[in-house]
Amino acid sequence: MGCQIGKTNQIQIRSKYNNLIGIKFQEAIESSNPQLKYLQNKWNQFEIKDFTAALKFKQSDPTRFRKYLMNGALSSNRWPLWKVSLFVDNIFESGCYEALLKSSQNQFDSDIEKDLPRTLPGHQEFHKKSQALQNVLKAIAVYNNDYVTGMNQVAGFLLLVCGMEEEEAFWMLNYLNINPQFKFHQLYQTSDSQNQRNQFEFVEKLLNIFHKHFKNQMPQLYQHFEAQDITQYCYIWKWIFSLFLQTFPFEVVLYFFDFMIANNILAIISLSLALLKHFQSHLLKLDQYQIAQFITQLSECQDVFDKSKHSNHLCVEQIIIYASQFQEQLGFSRLEETLQ
Repeated sequence: MGCQIGKTNQIQIRSKYNNLIGIKFQEAIESSNPQLKYLQNKWNQFEIKDFTAALKFKQSDPTRFRKYLMNGALSSNRWPLWKVSLFVDNIFESGCYEALLKSSQNQFDSDIEKDLPRTLPGHQEFHKKSQALQNVLKAIAVYNNDYVTGMNQVAGFLLLVCGMEEEEAFWMLNYLNINPQFKFHQLYQTSDSQNQRNQFEFVEKLLNIFHKHFKNQMPQLYQHFEAQDITQYCYIWKWIFSLFLQTFPFEVVLYFFDFMIANNILAIISLSLALLKHFQSHLLKLDQYQIAQFITQLSECQDVFDKSKHSNHLCVEQIIIYASQFQEQLGFSRLEETLQ
């Protein structure tokens, strides 16, 4: 079949969102969700308008905070909820971002410039403001004295969600990199291996955990994939490495990020297992070519909040339910123990 790493990295975002950023971008997605009224009623009782209110909620009832965020935030409170969930208070420095941008270090500039057009291709409004992405990537590279391709996708998505507020996106990306429950930078760090795929040691560790549980939880589908020669590079490698950003529409990824940020980096595996469980009965009917085609077409799925459709239709709510079950049943809250 010849599945290639990054095959979908030039996916075009549907024009429905091409001119939207920030709150308007989130609200456009939200308006398609029939659960919106329920979510509003649930969240309104806490009056979360800023970081302080979100922090108060988390401190008063951390279990409920996590449960509510897992099931989806509102556009009006998503960013402060993400910040509170990820916050590492000993790294914030006032004036740090501006100082990083003024740095004379330029050894990462050429790599960053190559990644700019590859980030969220097709999103017109985002690319009109690509200087914001360039600034965030430069700041993060200087801060870490390193730049790795892959971070551009996460940085771009964070900018899109926060309305292109550079410093906000910079610190959020830093929290995702430094918070011990996430350390997203590990996904993109490479070893000295000559094999492109084996260079990503942490991704390989996550893949091993995924395969173990895929085989145990869905043995029939696992064996079907083996028989049809569906390798990990056809689907799960891309899902993990891109944090779903290169393989699913934004309205799916937004709620996946709510779930991930409410948990830890192993939520990527829970969501991946949930996707396979959701589509299991349909995938079992398909041959090699049809499976590959179906997985590719997930990037174009629509009506993702509709629960009434068949087993070949992606329903975000059902995926989150399954993922929550996997996160609990497989003990993924015990991060260090699972990663050993």
